Formats: sequence, structure tokens, C-alpha cells
Amino acid sequence: MSSKAAPHYESAVRDMSQAAAEAELTHAPVRLAYWRMTALDTLLARLEELRVAGERALPEDIWEQVVAYAGRHDAELADRIQAITADDLNAVHDAVFEAQGRVMLQLAELRRVPNWQDLDLTLAPGDDEAA
Repeated sequence: MSSKAAPHYESAVRDMSQAAAEAELTHAPVRLAYWRMTALDTLLARLEELRVAGERALPEDIWEQVVAYAGRHDAELADRIQAITADDLNAVHDAVFEAQGRVMLQLAELRRVPNWQDLDLTLAPGDDEAA
């Protein structure tokens, strides 16, 4: 490569690297939200299996998974489950379900799509379509 072409090549590589970094900044939060949805879906499925089986308390391993997820990824869920014990399966299920709702709202905001709260504001009582 000639010495004249080298600066243009380096500039093009820098520009492509910058564009890739900027793209990653916009996609990473969406990927993280999808990962959190998957993790919460898995937890909810295990909690629902217990509820269907008539259990009232969580096994220690599932309780530890909920606590670990909350401690690493959801401060609001962590605060909520501190007030709950593993003996109250329904309360834990409700807390995890609410955490999933928060992630769904975050994902809708990141993807710039409407969510159920937006629809509630749009279809306020008094509108013909409101339930």
C-alpha cells in the first residue's frame, strides 16, 4: 500500500470502528433487556410449576436464584423480596411478575413502541373504546 493511501485507510478503519461502537451502544441495552426477560420468564415458569403443584413455599435453590437475580439486575425487586420470605410463593411470584413488567416497559421505551401504559392514557375513561 502506498504511503498516500495509508492515511485514508486508517481514517476509514477509525470511522468504521467508531460506527460499530455507536451501534453497540444502541443495541446493548436492548439485548440486555431481552436477556432479563428470558431470565425472568425462566424464574416465572419455575414459580408457576410450584404453584400448579400446590406448593406454598419456594425450594431453597429457586429462592437463591430469585435473590441472586434481584441483587445483580433489579434493585426494586431486591428491595421487595427483602420484605418477603421464601415461605410465601405467591408474593415472590407477584414480585417477579412485576419485575418482568418493568423490563417490558423499558424494552418498549428502548424500541420506541407503545406499551400498555400508553394505551391506558390513550383510552381514558369516557372514550368509546375504553373497557
